[in-house]
Amino acid sequence: MNMYARVLMAGLMLASVAAAADPFPETASHAGEFHYRTGHPVPPNYLADDHRITNYRHYHLDKPMDGYMWVRGEENEYLLVSTTSHILRRIEYRESIPPEAESSK
Repeated sequence: MNMYARVLMAGLMLASVAAAADPFPETASHAGEFHYRTGHPVPPNYLADDHRITNYRHYHLDKPMDGYMWVRGEENEYLLVSTTSHILRRIEYRESIPPEAESSK
């Protein structure tokens, strides 16, 4: 019985460590160049109209919370950014999703 208790305890500890892991990355860099970090403002070029995402469903993203918007980052990254402070809250990756066609906007 003691062996079963140890195995159970080890399993519970492993599960708690896995549950505590952050599912979203905190930073992003490409080719060794740093781009953005959660909790910090995103560079202004990511806030331009051509980076804003209005149809978040097309990109398989959650509806942004009030006061936030989705913008395109580098490559397959999507950034959840505060509309007032421009602070990055979350970075998500998606496989290559083609941009929306102009007629569907």
